[in-house]
Amino acid sequence: MAKEIDADYSQSFLLPPSLEDWVSPDHPARFIRMFVESLQLGDLGFRERESEEGRPNYSNELLLKIWLYGYFHKVRSSRELERVCRNEMPLIWLSGMNYPDHNTLWRFFRNNRSSIKQLFKQTVHFAIKNDMVGFALQAVDGTKVMADASKQRSFHKGDIKRLLSSLDKLLDERISEIEEREEQESDLPEFRLPEDLQDRKKLKKLIDEGLKDFSLGEKANLKSELEFHLADLESEDANHLNITDHESRMMINNGRKEFGYNAQGVIDAKEQIIIGSKVSCEGVDHHHLTEMIEEAKENTEKVSKETVADAGYFSGEELKKAEDNGHSVLVNILPTVGKHPSDKTGDFSKDKFRYDRSNDQYICPMGKALVYHKTAKKRQRYKVKVYWCKSFQDCPHRNDCSKEKGGRKIERSPYDGAIKRQRTKQELQANKDLLSKRKMIVEPVFGWIKHNLGFRRWSYRGLESVNAQWNFLCTTINLKKLYIKWQKGDLSFG
Repeated sequence: MAKEIDADYSQSFLLPPSLEDWVSPDHPARFIRMFVESLQLGDLGFRERESEEGRPNYSNELLLKIWLYGYFHKVRSSRELERVCRNEMPLIWLSGMNYPDHNTLWRFFRNNRSSIKQLFKQTVHFAIKNDMVGFALQAVDGTKVMADASKQRSFHKGDIKRLLSSLDKLLDERISEIEEREEQESDLPEFRLPEDLQDRKKLKKLIDEGLKDFSLGEKANLKSELEFHLADLESEDANHLNITDHESRMMINNGRKEFGYNAQGVIDAKEQIIIGSKVSCEGVDHHHLTEMIEEAKENTEKVSKETVADAGYFSGEELKKAEDNGHSVLVNILPTVGKHPSDKTGDFSKDKFRYDRSNDQYICPMGKALVYHKTAKKRQRYKVKVYWCKSFQDCPHRNDCSKEKGGRKIERSPYDGAIKRQRTKQELQANKDLLSKRKMIVEPVFGWIKHNLGFRRWSYRGLESVNAQWNFLCTTINLKKLYIKWQKGDLSFG
């Protein structure tokens, strides 16, 4: 029987081995090193140490290499990165046998959040230089990612209003004592609810008991804090506040309501390079179409010939804005757009009514005129012109067209022309084919981020930090695409 192979722990080296021999020539660590060393991090805004006192600091280049290595290998925790620096041979090589602790790694991320955006732009520029961005077709899409926050630390706007009402009654009784207590409690941290309020059940009990256990000074500080958050909710038309991450918003994600952020991306069709990235607190996409096209334009200094998006981005206002900015877009139209509730067949949907611009009236499918009736203001804060059919009483299709007692009315918004032109544009088979490619462009990229990289929850709190993390993730996706090209010897860093 042949001798089994086993570890020989007594074997020693005559000469110490070189770390170079233990990292393969095509390992991602070598690619990351080449990429980072090709950059001028100072020009990208990475903060340099100002004082020469104390022990030498770790360089920005070293810390960035470690972070990129971590994101390449699904390690996004500074504590886990600290451990990996000592345990994984490629990172030991990449870090030059330096072992920064987790606080150092975290401070680097915190201090350079805005610069990570510039890092992402560099990956876009490298991709363009290497002919990986076609500018023929790009897709815009968003994906919801759960916030690093618990529902148990969230309150409804109504709860906050009730609590404020209770506070007002109590504070009005002893205003002079409040002023004295405010002086005594002036060192309380700003914009932080007391621990007793950081639980939904405790909050409800507190409201019901009339805040009996709080001092007047605490009530005054609490009132200021609650008013701040209530104003924040009112300004964004939101109903829920999370104390752990007050910038996150309640949104639907995979059929469930949860606190999160809406991560947006623009992906070029040629090799699925991400050319635009941004995070929003809004749970809907229909305000972001033009914004994201402009984001991609800023990063690439060029505009794609065509942009496609799903029905979530449909908005007459955004279509008009895109036209005004010279962007050619194809957006899936919601099936309910232009359809009257009583019209079961679609024969009398709004798009079947022809607008007569010269006479400022609509002509219905039966040849009858709908004349200007009035101007009204919509909930979306823009005005619409209302057109009314005067001859509805004698029309044989009255009930098919509208069941309103006053007859059929049609609203014309400032964006109806843009919607009509979009419908006409989508009648061409070539444009239908472009729209059908949207899923093939976007979904593999978001799938890679969520499944391959295992990213389903933000690691940080606050819009600035999650924006930085999203840019790090998009940087990683682009670098993985560039890495494949580098392995083949086809990538230029020049």
